Amino acid sequence: MKTVIVFLLFCLVGLIINAQPSLSWQKTYGGSDHEYAINSIPLSDGGFVFVGHSDSGDGDLPDNGGMTDLWVARANAAGTLVWSYSYGGTLDDEGADVVQAADGTFFVAGWSDSNDGDVSGNHDEYSSDFWILHLNSSGLIMNKKCFGGTYDDDAAAIDITPDGHILVAGITYSYDGDVVGNHGSYETDVWVIKLDTALNLLSQKCVGGSDTEEGINLVATNDNGCVVVGRSFSSDGDVTGYHAGSDMLVAKLTSTLTIEWAKCFGGSETEEGNAVVQLSDGSYTVLGYTSTHNNGDVTGHYGSSGMDDFWLLKLTSTGVMEWAKCYGGSGDDQANGLTKTADGGYVMCGLTNSSDEQVSGFHTGFFAPDVWVAKVFSDGSFMWQRCCGGTDQDESFNVYEESANVYVVTGFTYSSNYDVTINHGSADGWILKITAVLGEDELSAGELKVFPNPARDYISFESGFKGTISITDMQGRIVFQTKDIESGIIVLPTLSPGVYEFRLSAQDCVKYNTILIY
Repeated sequence: MKTVIVFLLFCLVGLIINAQPSLSWQKTYGGSDHEYAINSIPLSDGGFVFVGHSDSGDGDLPDNGGMTDLWVARANAAGTLVWSYSYGGTLDDEGADVVQAADGTFFVAGWSDSNDGDVSGNHDEYSSDFWILHLNSSGLIMNKKCFGGTYDDDAAAIDITPDGHILVAGITYSYDGDVVGNHGSYETDVWVIKLDTALNLLSQKCVGGSDTEEGINLVATNDNGCVVVGRSFSSDGDVTGYHAGSDMLVAKLTSTLTIEWAKCFGGSETEEGNAVVQLSDGSYTVLGYTSTHNNGDVTGHYGSSGMDDFWLLKLTSTGVMEWAKCYGGSGDDQANGLTKTADGGYVMCGLTNSSDEQVSGFHTGFFAPDVWVAKVFSDGSFMWQRCCGGTDQDESFNVYEESANVYVVTGFTYSSNYDVTINHGSADGWILKITAVLGEDELSAGELKVFPNPARDYISFESGFKGTISITDMQGRIVFQTKDIESGIIVLPTLSPGVYEFRLSAQDCVKYNTILIY
């Protein structure tokens, strides 16, 4: 029986492809002040459109209407800007999300404090409204509307249903105007609105309890409804399963915005949901972060209590948790973006302040996180990771798969060194392309020979140069490491049978191989 198991595992090794990530392309966009790229979407010509906000009126920005403007731009496949526009009034206006319609036009969601310039219909001169724009393929405004009440209402996400309606999610403090059914007293509810393509309000829904709820992202579902993710502090109203602090909130709404279910996931500390995808079987995968150290729904947390980890959850179509996994190191690691990949896995992005456990390559700075991109298998098992950035603050919010093993990441950077070649001034919008290079031959010189393979008690290896040897399991945990070694015999610690990664690092070169422990 043991012989059969070893044979099957050995066959598995032959099927595993180690896709190791490299930063193949990066561009910064901005002016002399602060710019932030928040979300981007791919276009059929290989380019992309991104949305965010800007304080500049120079560089890549044509104008500034006042304080902060909503910023939307289009780039070609080489990253060269095709057009770039700032929209808003004399007060603050910010963009949060963008989606492309079947006719090639774009719908943009954000919020506005203004009631002049490009903005009209704001419900209160001292508060923000949802601000929804319809742009043509050249980025020019075709239509725009404000939605909300007399208090702050901020849109965070937008999507289009299969039948062509527009769904927008965010937060509301309001009790009047377009807002009906707010649960809290001077607290926010998740607010979801449904529009037609002419931006007429068809329906709206507040989701929440007596405390604070926030809608951070949504995805239109195959039944023309949606799933909204965010966070909740309530244990009443529409919300069930609350633990403590803030919990990750996941809510399923029908096509008429009736709540099917709204559930909390978390533990004793802080959780937040920031991204969600629906799978073909109707189930959901949700990404956020958790600072709970192994209680409630949280297991496998890397940092101490109060330090954030990426947190990925798999839910059934009715919101029952099937599994949940943590990723990161001992520092704060906050996840923002998620995409389902063609090979069935997931790529996540966000920020990291760690340089241990699953995180390597951190660009050390004083309270300055890196962009962190990680890929996992369909069951959440860790595959690879990449830190991107410099010695200043770098963060990412969104990721999509451009083609097989090529991923486009959107965020911002304050850095001007290491991975960042140009900074226009202060914060820039930052678009990165991560490529997972297939195969094992990634060293510029020398050959790595590992034997026996499969192995049990020891491994011999020959490389031709000195480096650091690391052995990691399929969850990305380092189970063995030794430095400044060129060849020899490694006595293995007691390891569970399975597939492991054998890594040799030397200066800027890395060699990966797969070994089987039986």
